[in-house]
Amino acid sequence: MNFKIVSIFVILLSLAFLGCVEPEPVGTPVPTATPTAAPTAAPTVIPTTVQPTPTPTVTRTPKFYISDVDDVYGFRKVTVLNGTADYTNRTLTINASDTIRWRSLSETYSLTIVSRENLWDNSSSRLRYVLSYFNYTFTEPGSYEVYIKEFPKTAPQKIIVNP
Repeated sequence: MNFKIVSIFVILLSLAFLGCVEPEPVGTPVPTATPTAAPTAAPTVIPTTVQPTPTPTVTRTPKFYISDVDDVYGFRKVTVLNGTADYTNRTLTINASDTIRWRSLSETYSLTIVSRENLWDNSSSRLRYVLSYFNYTFTEPGSYEVYIKEFPKTAPQKIIVNP
């Protein structure tokens, strides 16, 4: 009886495994194409140079000074049309490219503004009547002195020009 059970068990197992076996192919097998990787192009390396960040340049607007002059006080006061002025003890500190206008407040005399350094022609700096004026733009740094030709004993005006 054991023999019968074992033989039935072997038959059942063989039937079960018969379905797991692939059938033999009919005809000639066709090879399948295997994908091949296409060569990738290497990226072109462009050498770069580091550019420094440009420093912004500050553009300074030239200032325009008005120096009032008369026959009593000489160089009285200085005003600035577009900024502030440092005017102490008849000394004015400005920057190169700034302009000074000397304006006469004298109702009695003609006044001539003279530069000790001969920066301009004295005939052009003659202030013939009240509110007449003479302009000069300082371009070179340095220390300059101007005085009134008709009143040489009045204190001169010193102008310090920064770069």
